[in-house]
Amino acid sequence: MEREQTTLEYEKAIQYIDQLIQQGDLQIGSKLPTERAIAEELGIGRNSTREALSILHGMGMIERVQGSGNYISKDAGGSIHRILRMMLALGTITGKEIADFRCMMEKAVCLDLLERGLSEEQQTYFEKLLQGMEAAFTEEFLELDKTFHEQLICATGNPLFILLLESVSKLYQEQIACVLQQADENGRGELLTQHWVIYNHLMQKDKEAMLEAIDRHYTR
Repeated sequence: MEREQTTLEYEKAIQYIDQLIQQGDLQIGSKLPTERAIAEELGIGRNSTREALSILHGMGMIERVQGSGNYISKDAGGSIHRILRMMLALGTITGKEIADFRCMMEKAVCLDLLERGLSEEQQTYFEKLLQGMEAAFTEEFLELDKTFHEQLICATGNPLFILLLESVSKLYQEQIACVLQQADENGRGELLTQHWVIYNHLMQKDKEAMLEAIDRHYTR
């Protein structure tokens, strides 16, 4: 019975913090009320408040700063990434499901960009990036490959796309890093060609060819 009461109390503290966020009283980077202030506001024990804050910290929702207090995390994507890594380790999701999701979401990103178009500045950026990949060796090639996909996401300007895809992309890159590191010059050349093909079809607004190119890229 005592444990049940404690559970209700820490849930009450979590709900209270969520309410402050929903009301706009807490935003990214905001300092949370102290344990004592939360406990007194809700009429609960400080141990329950501490437990709630520990859970939120474990989820990546809050950051602890030694000697200063607790703050709303600026890295929500990091918490999603950690949750996905745990799900992968537990077998809740598979590597193939991550790759399939990444492929589907990149199609959504590119369809959005096809609709709105890229600015001249963005076009110049992508073309220079792809030209840089042509002369890159393994480590630099890996970084530019990652940057290409990240910048496609950022070009949408959609915060939700950016948040979800950066989290999933990081996990996907971790999975394929070994494969890319072992790729020889011919393998890197094929990957580079795939990037150019995706980009060119995007610029030509050739929807079907672009989607097919993305499929080929993610089934390598």
